[in-house]
Parts: sequence; structure tokens; C-alpha cells
Amino acid sequence: MPAPAILEAMASTPPPSGPQPPAGKASSGPKQLPQGQAARPQGAELLAELMQTQRQLTQAMHESRDLRARLGRRSHQMQVLQHVSEILAATSKGGQVASVVLDVLAQEFQCRRGVVWTLEDGGGGYVPREGAGLSRPEWSALRLPAPNPFPEVPLVLFQSQFLDPVCGVESLRLLRGTDGAPLYFVPFEHQLLLLGFAILAMPSDRKLEDEDLDSISILQRQTAVSLYNAWLFRDLSEQRDALQRQALELERVNAALREADQLKSEFLALTSHELRTPLTGILGFTRLVMDGLYDDAEEMRSMLQDSYSSGQHLLGLLNDILDLAKIESGRLEVHVEPVSLAALIEEVKPIAEAYPRKPEVELSWPDAEELPEVMVDPSRLKQVLLNLLSNSLKFTKEGSVSAQVERRPGHLVLSVVDTGIGVSPEAQTRLFQKFAQAEGGHARQYGGTGLGLVICKHLMEMMGGTISLHSEGLGFGTTMRITVPIA
Repeated sequence: MPAPAILEAMASTPPPSGPQPPAGKASSGPKQLPQGQAARPQGAELLAELMQTQRQLTQAMHESRDLRARLGRRSHQMQVLQHVSEILAATSKGGQVASVVLDVLAQEFQCRRGVVWTLEDGGGGYVPREGAGLSRPEWSALRLPAPNPFPEVPLVLFQSQFLDPVCGVESLRLLRGTDGAPLYFVPFEHQLLLLGFAILAMPSDRKLEDEDLDSISILQRQTAVSLYNAWLFRDLSEQRDALQRQALELERVNAALREADQLKSEFLALTSHELRTPLTGILGFTRLVMDGLYDDAEEMRSMLQDSYSSGQHLLGLLNDILDLAKIESGRLEVHVEPVSLAALIEEVKPIAEAYPRKPEVELSWPDAEELPEVMVDPSRLKQVLLNLLSNSLKFTKEGSVSAQVERRPGHLVLSVVDTGIGVSPEAQTRLFQKFAQAEGGHARQYGGTGLGLVICKHLMEMMGGTISLHSEGLGFGTTMRITVPIA
């Protein structure tokens, strides 16, 4: 029934019958209204209360629906944050952390564009690690300085905030886009260190609710800890790799020291033998002459010649040892000057011809008359040539030993080629090391201290030249080459 009809029916209802309360006594019924004030129908009051209740219920329903929606969003965000937390806890790389965080922020807040920066290793700037809504060349060029990525505008760098439109207008123009989207700054701070941050191009109509800010705050802390752990992990990995490299280097050095110690022991044993042999010859021949144990003057002269040769050999051994000592102490000197190579070879010939060699071995020399002068220390170059010729004659049982000269642009190449025992590929790698010989061991057939080539190498380098060895292997002979600059 409509409300006017209800009111009309209530107005036409007769008063109740029965005894009335006495005059002057308080009545338990409704109070009497003052004269001139119309009585308000009870139905109208009831209707007003019902309408007020209905409005309250409607408002409560709207509030409940809003709360359910907010609770749903909050529950969804908590699930996302839990999932992200599990992912971040399982990764130890800053690039993966940046990728995961940017995906979450872009999806949850419908960002058009976004970039995540991290602090580079040296702390000199922030490097873009991941981008969305821009091509890789675009966002990878957005490097920002440290410690304040926006030095033009003072910022509270450890607090999330919308960036002023003038902040970084040049560097972030692409990120802001043609639509002029507002940029939201999300820092990742740990122990007062800005380890990185994200900048999001937010939709203009996107309003951040309290639960959104809470979720961002939680994500900030998770990301900052993950970036810090990634930095620690990278630092520990680098230290581990450095320790491994140092361990390998120490092992290599120890192996080299062990080898050097072994070679030095062999060298001492060999040198003792090499020094004792000529010294014994000198003493023996001298004693024979002193005791008169010779038949005639010719035999005495032969004994003295043998004694002299042994002395020369002993002097050469001692000179090698002294030269090596000078090389190691840095006191060996060379005096380079223009020298006629032809004249120097003529000086070397009689000495090399007197070296002992097998009767079947032929020694040949080059024609050096037309060759230009070279810039060398003459005594040191003579020492090198004699050493090479001595080695070739010593290790050649038959065939030939030939000295050759070849002119090349800016330098001359002097070669000593023999048909001797040759050198194995393994031995060639260590022939220029101290105390090393091609055969190794104590049972060497040919003697020598193993210092000659080492000294030759240092002398040639000091004179601006080079020395090299080539052999096809054992039994194929050896070619020694030295280069000297033309004067």
C-alpha cells in the first residue's frame, strides 16, 4: 500500500475505548504535544527509520565490496611478492634480479615503459640492466652517474617518489615518452648504499593506494638484499678465481723452481767435472815436464801445448760462469759500434779452425767482402760466433759445418748450419734456459756447462739482434741463426 494511503488510514482510526487516566496524573502513554503542534504519525517515524537503515546497509555493502576488492588485490600482491621472494632467493646474478623485478613492477602497475639500473663494480655510475617498452639500444644507453643519478635536482634517493618533469629531462626523455607519462622512482637501498633503482613510466590515471605502496616497499627491501647478495657473490667468485689463478701460478713457479734446482744440481756436478778435467790435464802435463819425463824437446813442446789448450778450455768455462753472473746481476755491458763483418769473420776463422773436430767434418766460410758494416760489440759478436761454431763442431760426427751470411732489409742474418745429431722438438724449447742441454742427465757424451746459448741470447738482445735455433729432429742437423742490425 502506498505511503499516503497508509497515513490516511491511520488518521481515520478511532481512538481506543476504555477508561482514561485521571486528570493531573502522569500517563504512561505518549506525551501530550504542545498546543498548536501537530501530532507526528507513528508510521512516518517507522518509515524514516527503515529508510535510514536501508541507506546504512547500502553503504555497508559498498564498503564491504571495496574491502573485498582491496583484500583480493592485497592477497594477489602478497602471492606475487612471495613468488618473487623465492625467485630472488634462488638467484645470485644482478641481471636476473633486475629482470624479475622489472617484470613484476611493469605487470602489477601497468607501466608503459621502465628501466632498472644497478651500481657498476667500480661505483662510478649506474648501468641499465633491464628495460621494458624500449628497444635494447635505447635503454642500454641510459647510463646515470653515481652516487646521485640526478645531480641537477636534489632528491631523497632512499624514498620512492614521482620524479619532477624537469628531473633528468634529457637522459630520460625516451623513458617519459611522447605521452609525457609521469615517472616513478623506486630505489633499492641497503645499508645506506643505493645499489640500484627502477624508474617506471606510470599511466596518468594510475593512483597508488596504500597497499600498493606497502607492496613496493616490501619489493624494495627484497631487491636491495638480493642485489647486495649478488654483489657479495660476485666479489667472492672473483676472489675465488683470483686465488685459483694464484694457486696455479704458485704451482707453476714451484715446478719451475724444482726443475731449476734439479738443473742447478746437474750443472754443479757437470761443472765440477768440466773444471776438473782441464785442470787435471794442466797439472799432469806440467808435472811430466817438471820431472823431465819426455824424450826430446818436441815431446816437451807437445805436452806444454796440451797444457796450454787445457788452460784455454778452463778459462772459457770460467768466463761463461762469470758472464752469467754479470747477466743475472745486470752488470754485463756491451759497447756497440760500426764493425766490418768481413774483418770480424777473418778473426774468427783461425780460432774456429783450431777447434777439435772429426776428420770427416768439413768447415766452410762465406764470402763477406761485399757486406756492409754492422752495429755490434765486436768482442761479444766474436764470442757468440765462436760459441755457435764450437757447438756445431762438437755435435757433428760427419758431414759439414758451414757459416753463411744473408743480407735482408735493415739487418744481416748469420747462420751456422751443421749435419750433426740435431735437436728434438722437446729439447728445443729449453735450450735457451740456464743449465739446460739437449740431452740432459749426467751421462752426457759431449760435455759443456749448458750456459753458452743462454749467454749468447742475452748478448744478442743487448746488441739489438736475435738468435734462434731450428732442427727437424734428432739426426737431421741443426741451424743456428743470429741477426745483427746494419750500421
